Amino acid sequence: MAGRKTGEILLKAHNVVKKFGGLTAVKEVSLDVRAGEIVGLIGPNGAGKTTFFNCLNAIAVPTSGEITFAGHSLVSQISPATSRLVFRSGLLFALLSLLWLPLVLGVVWPETFFRLEAVLALSILALFRIYLLRPLSLFRPWSRLLLIIFVLVDGICAVNWLWRSPEFSEVSFFNLFPFYPLLVPGSLLLLLASLVLLLLFNLPRVKEAFGQHLRADVITRLGIGRTFQNIRLFSSLSALDNVKLGRHCRTRANFFGIVLALPQARKEELDSAEKAAECLRFVGLGKQLVSRAGSLPYGDQRRLEIARALATEPKLLLLDEPAAGMNPTESAELITLVRRISQAGIAVLIIEHDMKVIMNLADRIYVLDHGELIASGTPVEVRSNAKVIEAYLGAQHAASEA
Repeated sequence: MAGRKTGEILLKAHNVVKKFGGLTAVKEVSLDVRAGEIVGLIGPNGAGKTTFFNCLNAIAVPTSGEITFAGHSLVSQISPATSRLVFRSGLLFALLSLLWLPLVLGVVWPETFFRLEAVLALSILALFRIYLLRPLSLFRPWSRLLLIIFVLVDGICAVNWLWRSPEFSEVSFFNLFPFYPLLVPGSLLLLLASLVLLLLFNLPRVKEAFGQHLRADVITRLGIGRTFQNIRLFSSLSALDNVKLGRHCRTRANFFGIVLALPQARKEELDSAEKAAECLRFVGLGKQLVSRAGSLPYGDQRRLEIARALATEPKLLLLDEPAAGMNPTESAELITLVRRISQAGIAVLIIEHDMKVIMNLADRIYVLDHGELIASGTPVEVRSNAKVIEAYLGAQHAASEA
């Protein structure tokens, strides 16, 4: 490790907080990782290590704090006020959908031969409109566009229904009561709400907020690769195909290019296969290209996951307990592999419970306990830290060590 050179700070987390309701899983954690460096993140079970990892690659959204990677902020700068505005606007749209359904049914019912099918189709569409509240609250860019299309159509329909309202003066709603008393005030309310929603979702700060949403795939393209605590392979696919899936973030072929087998799509497919094979050779699975992932030994499956993460061409590799379940021989091979990854210029942030692995690998170590950062430093410094000993072995043992 002494011969390995590290560069400028690649990842910097400052006062990161993640809350789940009343539970604070991560409490103002700050750390940094330099290019080419191996940094360990350790702590007892439930310390918040995996939650912190999830905050780094947008699987979880930090409640507060700042994370920067290679000059890019990984935390969207959406203000709480804007979040509340979007959520409440989404609720208005969901309530509007409950009004929209009986109005459109009342219009369609007397004019169609397929009345049952129409009710079923429109009910499903109304449920989808209500479901849209979730992606809206997560600031999915496509959800704003879809909402605007819906409310534009709602407004046009409301104007049309008001224009044609005399035609419905004798219509009975499902043969239960006159439809006209519902149509006019309902259409006016639908039109007004549509105009309000169009205005709200075209406010500059709302449009900007939807453009700031960071997804896990975007962060992967920026250069953060990830493995998970539990093996997440496609067991029925070959090792090569599993790693090729990791190349998806680096390809540009669209649906039609793939279906029509256009030259650019074929070129990317060949390039993906070549680079996937290279990644498999790098982790020592060069002879297992066509082997089914589910048939590989446990240690090889772990290395296959690392190969898939390397296929994304990361600058920083997040490893979540890669040695879990490995025997001593496999752990020693993992140490060698992680060192090779670091020597290739890729920074590594690793969560690990095997102290032999982490002490042999890491340049620096951060220690979490109950979501809080209790210590940081070199392996020697961390090993002798009283707070670390107490977190792992209890206060009585820490006192006897002192």
